[in-house]
Amino acid sequence: MSRPGSGPEPLTGAAGSGSLRGNGSLRGHGLLAKLGWALRSEPGDVRPHNEDYAGAYAPISPDDAWDRGPLFVVCDGLGGHVAGDVASRAAVESALAAWTAPDPAPPSAALRAAARAANSAVFDAAIEHRRRGMATTFTALTLAGREAVIAHVGDSRCFQVRRGTCTQLTSDHSRVAEMVRKGLLTPERAAEHPDRSQLLRAVGLEPVVQVDVVKAATEAGDIFVLCSDGLWDMVTSDEIAERAGAVGTPAVPTVVDAAEQLVDLALRAGTTDNVTVLVVKVTTDRAVPAAGARRPFFRRDRAWRAFNPTR
Repeated sequence: MSRPGSGPEPLTGAAGSGSLRGNGSLRGHGLLAKLGWALRSEPGDVRPHNEDYAGAYAPISPDDAWDRGPLFVVCDGLGGHVAGDVASRAAVESALAAWTAPDPAPPSAALRAAARAANSAVFDAAIEHRRRGMATTFTALTLAGREAVIAHVGDSRCFQVRRGTCTQLTSDHSRVAEMVRKGLLTPERAAEHPDRSQLLRAVGLEPVVQVDVVKAATEAGDIFVLCSDGLWDMVTSDEIAERAGAVGTPAVPTVVDAAEQLVDLALRAGTTDNVTVLVVKVTTDRAVPAAGARRPFFRRDRAWRAFNPTR
């Protein structure tokens, strides 16, 4: 893991190394003074390539020098659509680039702007490369003071695990989820519905996208799990709570182990989809970044945007 002041551990994988594998297998992690994070993305045993993509921006300097919080993003290119792997990667890279632009806005506004930048990038790429219908889900998390702020489009999810309880913070933008919210379908029947993956909203389908922004208070020990439907469709919230909530114990020593074990659970359960998990653990009750940390002399050469895997 990378530690404050040390060089980052590179994001490794086969993304871009061959068209048959799409975004390939991805791994990345970091350990900072107030948080730890890890990601893993796998094509799985059924899909011919990986249409998921994930990335992180996490400064490695002490956070009293940050002018914004970290950013963690998970995207799932729409299955059955052309170039889903291109869409997910473009969305992550564009969001991270927008997040690190000069003169950052307040966290919620900056997060919306990052999501909209991702939407524009995917929409424009679809036009440029004649890939009509290219789109992706988008779920991004930042820490702002003692709050988590999540931007969300589609059905990738963000869960919060606290003291053994797993809470879903995002609401799926799918036809089946909408039927459940209206009382037309039970959650049990929704889990088996043939149209459960049919989305009502996605990044890149239209020139403008509606972005949900959700906030949740944080405390030391909180775990946030961002994931594609390859995980949550096969792994229960109780299983997510069990593995993520055990970080720091002999069974799950680190966030890296949590990400590895959660992906393995989905693969062993026989998922037919790509699987991506990004785990973030808050290790402090203090503000992240430190209060009043926005400074114009922020040095980007001391930060890491972890979306370019080793080829």
